[in-house]
Amino acid sequence: MKQTVIMSLLLVSLAVSLSAEAQNKAYSPLFVLPDILIYRPVGIAVTLAGVGLFTAISPLTAIAQISPPHDAFEKTADILIMGPARYTFDRPVGNMEVVR
Repeated sequence: MKQTVIMSLLLVSLAVSLSAEAQNKAYSPLFVLPDILIYRPVGIAVTLAGVGLFTAISPLTAIAQISPPHDAFEKTADILIMGPARYTFDRPVGNMEVVR
């Protein structure tokens, strides 16, 4: 009887931990070290490259800004700068999900 109760408690605790893990699929403890050593520095480099590219194509973006809906700079900055910056700086460590 005692073994049955212990087994039931273990199975319930396993089911609860699996459901909690399913809710937070993006976090992986194995991803923490590569995230800090590889993905964050690469994210900084990509963000800086996006800033350079945004600066280089800003005259073309200004031409595209003339016609409606007049949001070429916002869209270009979001793609080249803000997307990589959010992935690098806003995302919690160990979380593989992209922050939008």
